[in-house]
Amino acid sequence: MEADRSSWPVVLLRAADAGPTYLSWTWLDNPASPSAIKLDTAQTSAALDLLDRALLAPLPLAGSSSDGDGDEYESREAAAHRALVTGAFTNLAEERLLSAQLTEAVLPETLRTELIDRADSHGAVHMRITPSPRLARVPWELLFVDAGRRLLDVAVITFDPPSTVHAERTVLPPRWAEVSHLPALHVLDPSLPIRAVEHGLGRTLAGLAKNALIRGISSEASVKNSSSHTRLNTSQIISRLDLSRQLHAPRSRFFYFGHVSSTADEPGSASIHLHDTVGAAGSASWGMAQPLRPRTKSGTLATARPDDHLPLSALDLLLGTQQCTDERVWALYASDGPQSGHEIWPVPTRVALIACEGGVDFRSVETFGLVIAMVDSGASLVTTTRWTLPTDHAFHSVAGVRRSVFPTVELALAVDRAHSRQDPIGLVHHWQREQLTKWESSPASIEHSPIVWAALTHTVAEARVPTSAQNRSGGVEPS
Repeated sequence: MEADRSSWPVVLLRAADAGPTYLSWTWLDNPASPSAIKLDTAQTSAALDLLDRALLAPLPLAGSSSDGDGDEYESREAAAHRALVTGAFTNLAEERLLSAQLTEAVLPETLRTELIDRADSHGAVHMRITPSPRLARVPWELLFVDAGRRLLDVAVITFDPPSTVHAERTVLPPRWAEVSHLPALHVLDPSLPIRAVEHGLGRTLAGLAKNALIRGISSEASVKNSSSHTRLNTSQIISRLDLSRQLHAPRSRFFYFGHVSSTADEPGSASIHLHDTVGAAGSASWGMAQPLRPRTKSGTLATARPDDHLPLSALDLLLGTQQCTDERVWALYASDGPQSGHEIWPVPTRVALIACEGGVDFRSVETFGLVIAMVDSGASLVTTTRWTLPTDHAFHSVAGVRRSVFPTVELALAVDRAHSRQDPIGLVHHWQREQLTKWESSPASIEHSPIVWAALTHTVAEARVPTSAQNRSGGVEPS
């Protein structure tokens, strides 16, 4: 299913937190009549608290503040049990209550009416959202437009990056037709340094799930006759230097399945995790992120050790080695001087970051993270998740799902298939509607729970061509 959305009505929805949260929306078929509303703070907070209790992120323990250290939070095991056994995404009735409360809190009735009217007239709507930090994890697709229909039934939803991303963009992405023949690069649950495990970074794939993902990706490559397809399997050690070398070969897209992490309120810290360490004193090791270090008994971070894990952060992808003065580091990347991030890690036009919370960008007042870094370096589409996904091992061991069923791997394969086609957003949308149908027809089956498929977001940032150039060329071909 590859839909032509060119004739669909488009609505731009923008959110801003300024004490309360404000929403504004504009229909591009009626741009002179924008609308705006202030959300009810108490109602919005209550709905978002319910959402938090349905997700995997550990919650603060009773009596502790949300900005304390890790000891003040529930354990990962307790959080997994809450989300996969008792949470709102474990059964249809509770999920509908959560989605209804979110609807009343963040989707104004006037906008719902407008969405229904235009969808009924045109078949569907394209909703382009720039969320505020407070609304960044709202699963918009699950919200109701009326008693029987969700937003997913009437609209395709994408995220717009802030306009400044386009104004100061370093690399403009090519059109898909120009690069679709090139090989993809897959990095699947890469091996991490031993000490990374001490910080909760275990394997995201294991046993049968790993085999299912590799088999599914290999099968898709065979169907498309992609003899030049490259896959780094889960046993392979890959560093930031290896990734640089792989990305310097021309690529159509990049698919990462693994850990993504960030430090609260530090969006530039958002990182993927490869096999990099601090290295011994005097070694040619460099990175913008803080190494992962344990805390001492007094609560301070321990002095960095050579074997401490060094994440690859959004700041690395943006700034590269510009702040590095070590000539040996420059030489590692085949340069005699500092380079920008896009020169070291050129990003293909399509990127997927699957497993943990890759879309942390929109959860900070200063919108910057992995998504925006990759857009700046050449991506026109970044598909990621708005919250941490359960591993398939968690589904099996905590939720009791049959060991032959792999909900998170199925999501990854659906995204991988879609990203190899002309209309990835339409194909993922179609797959999500299929999952919603299964969820609503078998409400006790957590293997079809929205905790997986409703986590997906698409940030779209196609190259913008100046109006004068459009006039000369007769228009712009979509990428």
